[in-house]
Amino acid sequence: MIDTLLITFREGLEAFLIVAITLAYLTKTNRLALIPAVYAGVGVAILLSSYIGYRIGDEAEENPAVEGIMSLVAGFLVASMTLYVMKTATSLRSAIGNQLERHAVKPTLGALIGIFGFTVLMIAREGIETAVMLGAISAGSDASSLLIGAISGLVLAASAGVIWVKQSHKINLRLFLQATGIFLILFSIRLFVYGIHEVSEMDLIPYVDNSPIHIATEPFGHDGLPAQILSYGLLAVPCLWLAFTFIKDHFQKTNEAAAAE
Repeated sequence: MIDTLLITFREGLEAFLIVAITLAYLTKTNRLALIPAVYAGVGVAILLSSYIGYRIGDEAEENPAVEGIMSLVAGFLVASMTLYVMKTATSLRSAIGNQLERHAVKPTLGALIGIFGFTVLMIAREGIETAVMLGAISAGSDASSLLIGAISGLVLAASAGVIWVKQSHKINLRLFLQATGIFLILFSIRLFVYGIHEVSEMDLIPYVDNSPIHIATEPFGHDGLPAQILSYGLLAVPCLWLAFTFIKDHFQKTNEAAAAE
């Protein structure tokens, strides 16, 4: 449940921030007529992501090989996208604004289509990333636990998103994305190891004996102790990083203020 909660919280909040930044930009530039296209794009993106998530979970449940390959793919995608977001965190608002401006200057119909398509792509990216991660861990997991974790994560994401909108000048977005990015990097490693475990069970790794690999990665299954320890580490490490960076920034500002006096 912890994994599911953290996944939906992080990805849900990122999607919420994208929508909030988009709506704020359109409102600020007095393009209110384009706002319905944003809501329509969000709706389509949610439906698309939900369908893909359902298909992934269904296939993974029926075929261990698909589950293993999906875990490997998810691990790679999550790691690469997370590193990209962490790198571009400071320019997220301006990057979204530039993309919106490029579409908004078109004639009315073209602007509506452009904003709609932009919203679908941005939100669906987060949704599909979430669907892939949840699909990779859903096989063999308790459905009620996954549902509770997902709903809890989305509620937390919505709450944090509202706070961010009202207090954005007090929140270090770069720090938040870095801290949660560490969680996703660790989670991608777990997915990758679990994927190797599943494909080795089906003897799909070529040119080598799959049995030792399968035995070595057995503890990293969903119920293994290392997997459980890693699950709590996924929560602890980002929190420790967040606390360390906050304290470091606080002392740095204090020293700068003292030096200025």
